[in-house]
Amino acid sequence: MPMDTGTGMKTKANWLVATTGALCYCVAGPAMAQVPGSVITPIATPSGQNVPGAATVPNLDPLQDRPSDEPSIARAWNIVPRVTLTETLTDNIDLTTTDKQSGLISQLSPGIRIDARTARLKMFFDYQLNAIAYSSGTNGNQAQNALNAFGRLEAIDNWLFLDFGGQITQQVINQFGQQSASNIYNTGNTTQTSTYNLSPFIKGQLVGEADYFLRYNASVTTSTDNNLSDITLSQWLGQIKGNTRFQNLNWAIDGSQQNTNYSQVGLLPAQDYNDSRARALLSYRLFPEFRLSGSGGWESNNYQSVDNESQGTYGAGFDWTPTERTQARGFWEHRFFGVGHDVLLSHRFPLSNIRYTDTKNVALIPYQFTNTGLGTVYDQYFQIFANLIPDPVNRDTYVRNLLNQAGIAPNTQAINNYLANRPQVQRNQQLSLVLFGSRNAITFIAARSDSQPLTRAPNGLEGIVSEAGTVTQQGYTVSYSHRLTPLTGLNLIGGRQKTKSGLTNQIDTTLTIYQIGVSTRLGAKTVGALNARHQDFNGSDLTTTPYKENALIASVTMVF
Repeated sequence: MPMDTGTGMKTKANWLVATTGALCYCVAGPAMAQVPGSVITPIATPSGQNVPGAATVPNLDPLQDRPSDEPSIARAWNIVPRVTLTETLTDNIDLTTTDKQSGLISQLSPGIRIDARTARLKMFFDYQLNAIAYSSGTNGNQAQNALNAFGRLEAIDNWLFLDFGGQITQQVINQFGQQSASNIYNTGNTTQTSTYNLSPFIKGQLVGEADYFLRYNASVTTSTDNNLSDITLSQWLGQIKGNTRFQNLNWAIDGSQQNTNYSQVGLLPAQDYNDSRARALLSYRLFPEFRLSGSGGWESNNYQSVDNESQGTYGAGFDWTPTERTQARGFWEHRFFGVGHDVLLSHRFPLSNIRYTDTKNVALIPYQFTNTGLGTVYDQYFQIFANLIPDPVNRDTYVRNLLNQAGIAPNTQAINNYLANRPQVQRNQQLSLVLFGSRNAITFIAARSDSQPLTRAPNGLEGIVSEAGTVTQQGYTVSYSHRLTPLTGLNLIGGRQKTKSGLTNQIDTTLTIYQIGVSTRLGAKTVGALNARHQDFNGSDLTTTPYKENALIASVTMVF
């Protein structure tokens, strides 16, 4: 990690990194027996959003969907070490426009996955070290870390809990800089970014009349690039809710207090942002499956001024769940930046699932570092098999193996988010569709993100982000898999991502990828894959280097 440039933030954050690492080590230590399992591809960072007034460690849906009191034949601890060897033969190893040079990129990736499902602890831990070597070109050999870990510990029965997590991934620095479909290429526009979080909380009842909830969130985000801020976040969240004398009318009072620190970067000084909210909510159930809600309150923050500015907030929404397969909800709220909203539409067919989300709020850290789980695609497949495999633990194993064999990443994303040195107002829309048959599976994701700086920093210190105003990213990815035999599958992937600025002289970049391949089980613990890929990157900015590249990728993965 780079040295602190002025605030000592990295030193200040070491306690959280060390505590999270020690916790993961301590909870994994008691697991003595290794059990062989199916090959699971490395799981990268999922997507999400960090917003004031909402937990930085969102609900752990994969954990909540797997209650410990349900019967299962799975072991309490599963430890699956693995190693993957990948060879990439490319015709443009430096991703240049002219003077293309072919070469071989070798990647050795040892990794380990740990699943814990005990009476008090639910944990997922997946770590992989990628050692990358280049036969030619200007790239230097490098090593990259990849981590996705999250869990919940029930410290005191049904009262005190601890959520924890950690993520390490390669993150885009400049949204208009050169990008690639794979992290093995040294574009000079990525950095290793890490986020660790701890979140203890309590919940219970007050004299049997009202439910209470109190949570503390602490997270730290760091990167290896000295030109990017480290982010430390500290947050308190609380809520009390109860019923009224009217059977269908419920009430709630919630509040939050949050402090976010961005470390000093070059001429950009360190900044502390404070955000406080309090509101009252009423909800009325018109029908058993339909509910209306409204809110009123106030908020105070210094996102756009040196001193805190306060104003009132109000909002309204609905929640409609006609069946266990269908859900529609939406909430709109007048905030200091305009109208924020949170919309979800979801429906599950017998062997398909469609889901649409639309949110607008303040984003403090990169989009995908704020949700905890295995990804939207995993969640949708997990729902599809709810009736066929009722036991959640067995269903989880089945879904992960299915996605692996089909060549579908459980956390597939249509757009890659980028790092920013200040808070943003961000609107994120995503439509995802999963179709599954006896031999075929189709996964489609389309997404759009509009980001606008929300900062009191002087003009010019934010670089292209401040000048551009709104930055729009939109893209789609579609994957098709066909089972040729019980052990062999055919996989096709296509995707396109476009990024454009709000400048008068618009800047835009486009990345397109096509890939076809086959994967097969070579043995009880070994899987092999062969893929052919084409990627095309271009942009209107003169500082961006367009390129076209064709590659043949062979990989072998063995578990122990």
